[in-house]
Amino acid sequence: MKRTALEDNIKTIEEKIKTYQEDLKQLKEELSALDEQEKERRKFVSSKEIVDLIYKKIGKKVNMSTIKRWADEGYLGEVIDEKEKFWALQSKQGKKRFVYPKVQAFTFLYEKGFLLPEFEILDRVLIMNADGSQTIGIVVDYYLNKGEFLYTIQIEGTFDMLKEMNEKELTLATGDVNINESKN
Repeated sequence: MKRTALEDNIKTIEEKIKTYQEDLKQLKEELSALDEQEKERRKFVSSKEIVDLIYKKIGKKVNMSTIKRWADEGYLGEVIDEKEKFWALQSKQGKKRFVYPKVQAFTFLYEKGFLLPEFEILDRVLIMNADGSQTIGIVVDYYLNKGEFLYTIQIEGTFDMLKEMNEKELTLATGDVNINESKN
C-alpha cells in the first residue's frame, strides 16, 4: 500500500516537472523573442517620438498630420505597423501606431533643420573614460551616421583627437571644470 502511494506521488511529481519544463521552455522562447524585438525596435522611431524629438531639439510643435504627410510622401522611409512588426512588445491599445526606420527619418529631419546635435562645434564636453575618470575636450566636428550623431573631440592639454564619439558618451562641461585629466 505504501509502495503504491509512493509510486503515485513520484509519477505525479514527474508529470508536474515535465509540465514545468515545457512551460519554462515556452517562457524562455517568449523572452528571447521579446529581447530580439526590443533590440530591433530601437532602430525605429514612432510618429509621437518624432513630434517629441522636434519639440525637444528646436522647440517647434509639429502635429501628427504633418508626420503623416511626410510618411505618405516617403520622407521618413518605410511605414511599418508597430503592433504587427513588434507583436511581442506591449503596446498601447487603440489606433494603429506607425514606426519608421531611424536612419531615414533622422536624416530627413536633420536635412530639414528639425533635428540638431546635442553639442555644437566648440562646446566643451566631458568624456567618460573606461576607468571611470573623465577627460575634457572640445567638439571640433560632428555628423549624422545611421540615425545618431557622432563627434570628433579634441582633448584639452594634449590636443589628441577622438573620433566617432557617440552623443551618449558625452556631457556638456559647464563652468570651471577642473578634473584630473587622463592622457589618452
